[in-house]
Amino acid sequence: MESNTTEHQLPEKRAAFVTRLFRGDISLPITYWVFGVLIGNVAFQIILKVIEFRYIDIATSQVGSWAVMAFYWLAIGYGIFMLIAVWRSAGNFKGKAVWAGLARIAVVLGTLVLIGNLIIGLKQGSDTDLALSEEIKMINKSLPSLIDNDTRVDHVSIQGKDVYYNYTLVNWLAADLDISRFISVMTPKVKTGQCANDETRPLLNAGRKLVYMYRDKASKPVAKIVVEKSDCL
Repeated sequence: MESNTTEHQLPEKRAAFVTRLFRGDISLPITYWVFGVLIGNVAFQIILKVIEFRYIDIATSQVGSWAVMAFYWLAIGYGIFMLIAVWRSAGNFKGKAVWAGLARIAVVLGTLVLIGNLIIGLKQGSDTDLALSEEIKMINKSLPSLIDNDTRVDHVSIQGKDVYYNYTLVNWLAADLDISRFISVMTPKVKTGQCANDETRPLLNAGRKLVYMYRDKASKPVAKIVVEKSDCL
């Protein structure tokens, strides 16, 4: 009985603490430094760096970009929560007024940064070229990366409207390859894969071409495979 009571009390205590934090009833140093700086800044930045480093794996997983989007909205929601909590805690602070004043200045600056990030995010949502450019920047932060024992993706870029994917065949020289066979085998695989890919199909539908550039381990060109909307009809 006592164990069950304790288990029920823990969520209630956590909920009560969150309520007190939001109302500004938790001391200013703990609110600002622990929940604002340590968790709201340092922890979220570490998670962001992990996302950037593993972006290709995340983007190509089943949850894909939804997980990244969920993280960003969680960060924004937590940021708004903490701006309110710090402002209120500063109002309840009984120590030197200068610390409360500095905390509220930090809240004002943080609010401006948050608004700026929201404006940029909304602009990216309505500007497909900008959104694509930002996504490619994220992809490139996690490159180069091996996708199998023989192939490494090195860099992604936009040239005009088209998206270029640059690969290296890390174990092969062009002289050792049957290039005609490589192209005949890889072309249908690449086209079928990208036409069925939920991430790249919208790019094709928008009239963009996906260009796959393959080089050997000495950086000598091996093949160029182009995928366009007509390949998916």
